[in-house]
Amino acid sequence: MNNTEMGRDDYRRDYEAGYMAAIAANLDFIRFRSMPIVSSMKPQDAMLMFNCMNVRTYSAGEMIYEAGSFSKNEISVIVEGRVSAADRSGHQYIQLSAGDVFGLFSFLDEERLHSATLKAEQDVRALSIDRPYFNLITLEDPALGNQLLRFMFRLLSEMTLQLEHEYAAMHQFALGRKV
Repeated sequence: MNNTEMGRDDYRRDYEAGYMAAIAANLDFIRFRSMPIVSSMKPQDAMLMFNCMNVRTYSAGEMIYEAGSFSKNEISVIVEGRVSAADRSGHQYIQLSAGDVFGLFSFLDEERLHSATLKAEQDVRALSIDRPYFNLITLEDPALGNQLLRFMFRLLSEMTLQLEHEYAAMHQFALGRKV
């Protein structure tokens, strides 16, 4: 290896170290990294996942999408702000905030219509990935695509567990037992 090749390797290492430091200092990454669903990942894996996502911003009062509309085939993780979800009749049933996800089901099922109307209650920053980019990642970097799939499965698992707990509590309440 000659001095020029060694210099390129040093430059590449320095560039990569600087790039990783810039990501680690990014406020959106810091918020993303602190979320329970991400906090158990290795820092480098979380950085790779973060780099696959785009920052989306929504102003307070802005409609993100309406129930019954065609999907954008995009999954989003809120890093800042609050979003309300309402059913087709307009009944608000949940508030989403930092760490919550929306669009997962319509991301996984490309033909599924949105089941809720989402509106930004405050200014919102979200990290999003769309289906075409995800498909490209799985072709070009199967290990990263697999990691993104595991992330989504963990989200589904958390949602299922939450529904099971809510069902159990409602069942106990209906039977007149203390929870």
